[in-house]
Amino acid sequence: MALIPVDNVGQTGIVKDINPWQLPPNVWSDGNNVRSEHGAIVKSPGYAEVMATCPVTPYHIVQLKAEANTYWIIASLTKIYVHNGTTWTNITRQTLGSDVDYNATANEGWTSTVIGGILVMSNGFDQPQFWGLTAGGVPSTSTKMDNLTNWAAGAGADHYPVSVRAFRTFLVALNITEATVPFPRKVKWSTEAAIQTLPSSWDENSAIVDAGEYSLEDTKGKILDGLPLGDVFMIYKEDSIYTMSYVGTPFIFAFKQLSPSVGALSKNCVAEFDGGHFFLGNGDVYINDGQRVKSILPHKIRDYLFENLDGGNMERSFVVADYGNTEMWACFPTPESASNQCNKAIVWNWTNQAFTIRDLPDLAHIGYGTQDDPNAFTTWAAAIPTWASAIGGWAVTWSQSENVLLFASPTNTKLYRNASGNKEDTTDMVSFIERTGITTNSQNQNDQSTVKRIKAIWPKMEISGANTVNVYVGTQMSTEEGISWSSPVAFNPDSQSKVSVRKSGKLYGVKFESTGDFHWRLDGYDVELDDAGRRGSRGYNV
Repeated sequence: MALIPVDNVGQTGIVKDINPWQLPPNVWSDGNNVRSEHGAIVKSPGYAEVMATCPVTPYHIVQLKAEANTYWIIASLTKIYVHNGTTWTNITRQTLGSDVDYNATANEGWTSTVIGGILVMSNGFDQPQFWGLTAGGVPSTSTKMDNLTNWAAGAGADHYPVSVRAFRTFLVALNITEATVPFPRKVKWSTEAAIQTLPSSWDENSAIVDAGEYSLEDTKGKILDGLPLGDVFMIYKEDSIYTMSYVGTPFIFAFKQLSPSVGALSKNCVAEFDGGHFFLGNGDVYINDGQRVKSILPHKIRDYLFENLDGGNMERSFVVADYGNTEMWACFPTPESASNQCNKAIVWNWTNQAFTIRDLPDLAHIGYGTQDDPNAFTTWAAAIPTWASAIGGWAVTWSQSENVLLFASPTNTKLYRNASGNKEDTTDMVSFIERTGITTNSQNQNDQSTVKRIKAIWPKMEISGANTVNVYVGTQMSTEEGISWSSPVAFNPDSQSKVSVRKSGKLYGVKFESTGDFHWRLDGYDVELDDAGRRGSRGYNV
């Protein structure tokens, strides 16, 4: 008998593009609703509804903070609302006291940016919108959104940019339709804006302001989005990437092609993190550090992403950074999404470079900011049924207003706070991590010719409360043979040390699964096995 240890199981995460029997023992071949954390695999946190009842179908969400005030702004395809922590207020632009609805589409959605404390939003079918500040320099729920000041005088009232982003003290408008004529490769920039004010001009023909425009014609793809990166502004087209650098008068900005062949998949598919820009592109997920573009999915999970991405709705994909957990999420719709919204995310932890996968509740966008946890305990007496059901250490604060992800689900007309409880809103979450194709024998050597008799699995894990996870063992006699899985065996580390099984095969695997309202963490496991010789290609249950 031998005990084969498998440790540091969160080091790499899930790799689906390489056959399992080619992977190191601590790399997982499949999984869902799990995360990599400090060398372990843990169940993904749950999410719960917040700011009920959402007054419109949310397609975009962004937080704006001003002094002690915090606002969540949501945009539907026709309206914009704000939540001040207590109530919802309609701040849709108005004329003569009546709403002037927007013309956004589900495929294009919205972008948002902040310049001098002023929120600016754009959707590609309306004039850019802004939420003005009061005389005290703060937002107010009594202030309505409005057409961007000085935009019509410079660009034109019938000019509709796909995206508007702040860079330095400028606003940059990208991919503009002018009087129904598209100019998909055009970049326009405003003159510089003073503190807490909008730019005074967009007139590229004026000699007394710094406004201008330029068309990126080296490649024929349209501009999708842009984002600052250090001292430059990165412009992402369908088929290429450009840098926009400040050079001063008379040209104001200089443009240079960074990549002639790699571009973004859609707008809102770029997010900044410590290493540069993380973006979902036209064939991979990439890191742009300002000097070069590097793909990070090959030989890991790229095939899985593009085999499952719904090509007919790929423009609804987006990315978001969860800075508190050092994670980047590439969110995308699969053909199984009944509403064509994002129902899956590939999660990359940029600290340990691990990939995992999780489900999403049909989302159009995710925001990042502070929001109270509706499932947080405010007193120990409220920890029902036991103190052990609390997540985290006893010394942590129960305020739970840290920066988290906020989901916008147009399908459910709800907003959800991530990292709240263990459920998917009110439904138990099914989470699992799986590894198949292991060939390690009793000498801890890779050996596909020998039959192994698996006797037990010794998990090294924590489970909240008096709950159990299901442990499965699978075997096969060849790489072409289907996997024969054992019946699930419930495991609770409070009362058990191992899971006893009786399975044999030349290749074997293990799966940990949970279906209830609790949290778990797996640091590693040992496999208890014997070698049973080389006896052909038949599998045995012994």
